[in-house]
Amino acid sequence: MGGKPHRTASAAEAIAAIRPGDMVFIEGTCGEPRTLVDALVDDKDRLKGTHLLDSRVIAGSPYASLTDFFHIITMHVSPDLRKGVAEGTIDFLPVSLTQTPSLFTTTVPLDVALVHVSPPDEQGYCSFGAVPGFNRDAALAAHTTIAQVNDQMPYTYGDSLIDVNDLDYLVEVSRPVQPWPEPTIGTEEEAVARVVSERIADGDTLCIGVGAIPEALLRMLTDHRHLGIHTGMISDSTVDLMESGVVTNERKTVDMGKTVSGAAAGTEKLFRFIHRNPQVEMYPYTYTHDANIIRQFDNFITIVSAIEIDLGGQVNAETIRGMQISAVGGQAEWLRGAAAAPGGRSIIAFTSAIQGKSSRHSRIIPRLQEGTITSVPRYDVGSVATEYGIAELKGKTLAQRADALIAIAHPDFRDELEKARRKID
Repeated sequence: MGGKPHRTASAAEAIAAIRPGDMVFIEGTCGEPRTLVDALVDDKDRLKGTHLLDSRVIAGSPYASLTDFFHIITMHVSPDLRKGVAEGTIDFLPVSLTQTPSLFTTTVPLDVALVHVSPPDEQGYCSFGAVPGFNRDAALAAHTTIAQVNDQMPYTYGDSLIDVNDLDYLVEVSRPVQPWPEPTIGTEEEAVARVVSERIADGDTLCIGVGAIPEALLRMLTDHRHLGIHTGMISDSTVDLMESGVVTNERKTVDMGKTVSGAAAGTEKLFRFIHRNPQVEMYPYTYTHDANIIRQFDNFITIVSAIEIDLGGQVNAETIRGMQISAVGGQAEWLRGAAAAPGGRSIIAFTSAIQGKSSRHSRIIPRLQEGTITSVPRYDVGSVATEYGIAELKGKTLAQRADALIAIAHPDFRDELEKARRKID
């Protein structure tokens, strides 16, 4: 142990250390230090002009509307922030999860980091618990680190610890960890999940995120055996699969016997399960999303989602009609790692159509429109799944790709796609 001396303080006393104009990092996802954030908002008049760098995913931000006081820079455009990003009152910072830590010491140097940890153990180390992510990197890079120390934050194994002496202020609380909202799973999402589940074999190592289709898929794997998990986020359903013996991790070629994740996105059920559980290890995103780590797994399958894909295989997973609605994330690393892994596969899974304000729209389109972000280039796409089947794109010509994608498009749009395809050809 070493580092700088720390002091215990109230939230208001700790936030008083922030100076107007500082660059302040705020931990996100289920790790948001809400006691600190509320104190920050309460001090908004004094802190006018302060920059907030966030990666908030869950809706309900207490500062999203306070753009007259704070300059908000977000790495993940949550529903609360979309209007501000579209209007230019909130800035979006496009960066992949693995590249984020390097920003904290270069182009976006941090004055203050607000983080959320467990109480220190007997050796004096706190755990980032549910969300290692890139939060320790922020804590170590910032000039001043303010930690919400919560006895309800799980203490997790893997690589999630920080020396208590690397924290400047300790604000002790006892409050539930921010839960992840329950996704709404419809019949179409279940149908997509069923198509994907048929491509998963016993002994595979999986990267499955969170959301309606991933959650439906996890619930369909109860008849599988010897599965492994190496992913960016685990959910409550991961607990069920581990407790029932479906996920054993015994055939993993890396981290054998361990479920590995960069974040836990669930409820108290999940947080209690991962607490001091040697079968679960939490790591920073620089490990979980590293393509050089992923490529070492045998039979690695990554399942990710998207907003739309064109007939050439270009994927948009970030924008709707030019409006940023999410983040860069880690799709590129997942897909490239899986492609390089022995027996590895990647599947982009989504429903074939989406309901707009007045009509339904096909997610498979002739070509990405001007202003649309290409989140995944066509050469990185392996397979695409909808409720109508799976299209294998790897090694296919543009004509073959178009045929395969039209075959799994919603029937209402296939003729339209066929006509558009002929114009493109």
